[in-house]
Formats: sequence, structure tokens, C-alpha cells
Amino acid sequence: MAKVKQITAWVDSYPGTIGRIAKALGNAKVNITSFTAYGTGGESPIRLQVSSPVKAKKVLRDLGIRTTEEEVLRLTVSDKPGVLGEIGSRLGQVSINMDYAYATVAKGGKKVDVVLGVSDLAGAAKALKGI
Repeated sequence: MAKVKQITAWVDSYPGTIGRIAKALGNAKVNITSFTAYGTGGESPIRLQVSSPVKAKKVLRDLGIRTTEEEVLRLTVSDKPGVLGEIGSRLGQVSINMDYAYATVAKGGKKVDVVLGVSDLAGAAKALKGI
């Protein structure tokens, strides 16, 4: 489990926005290791974990995109039924809210990287130790 920096690009949701951002980051040799995006009807978040947060923020600023930066938990867990339930239960037992989360596993994969935006980063890391 690791605390990692996450960049959030705040954008209006239009066709091609993610492509424009990803292409600019790629041209700057910034690798996107994780992302989630969704439209909210107004300014919408594109949350990114990247190989170089400092460089990514500069690229996004140069595109005229407002960014924020936060720490999130990124943990690797087994791909088996009940793991998300265990994560949610442990956080709930110590009154930590999961503000958002995202994850995926490649078909046939055995492990999942789960990203958690939580109300108490240190408390969540402690509660999830050993999962």
C-alpha cells in the first residue's frame, strides 16, 4: 500500500478533452499510470496518477487547465470476491469515508490496484494494513 500523489485536471466535458490531455502528457514523456474521468454537467474532474506530477501540472497549466493535487491510497489486492467488502468494512469500522475509489483488473489477472480517496489518509492506511 502506498500514499501517492494524484493530479486532478478540472475541465468542461467535451469530446476529445481526454485525448488532448493524454496526448500532451505523452508528448512531454509523462506516463499516466492510472486515471478516472466522469462528467458532472459542469467542471468535471479527470484524476490522474502520473510518472512526474510536477511535469504533468506544468503541461496541464500550459493547456489552460486548472489542477489540484492530493494524496490518495493505492493498494494492490487479490482479485477475488469479497475484497472490496473487506476494504469498505474496515474503513467503516473506524469511521473513515471513502469519497471515491477506482480500480480495474486485466482479464485473467490475479491482482487489482485500487485507488482510494478517503477522508483520513493515515487512518485508512492503518485500517487497511495487511489486507
